Amino acid sequence: MTTLFRLVLWAVWCGAMGWLWSAQMMGAGMALTAGALGLGLFAWPGSTTRRRRGGELRYVEMAKQPIS
Repeated sequence: MTTLFRLVLWAVWCGAMGWLWSAQMMGAGMALTAGALGLGLFAWPGSTTRRRRGGELRYVEMAKQPIS
């Protein structure tokens, strides 16, 4: 998942928890706990080893003439 998508999911999650709190279906402590849980599930970035697919950094040389 992309970082932006994860942040949008977290915002929707927090909005839903806020709505449940304002409708008095959930207490303040439980809403804050659910928001923190949503932060861990959705918005927290993944590990760096998972982002590097090949395990090494690859650089692309730009503006080079092709070898003929």
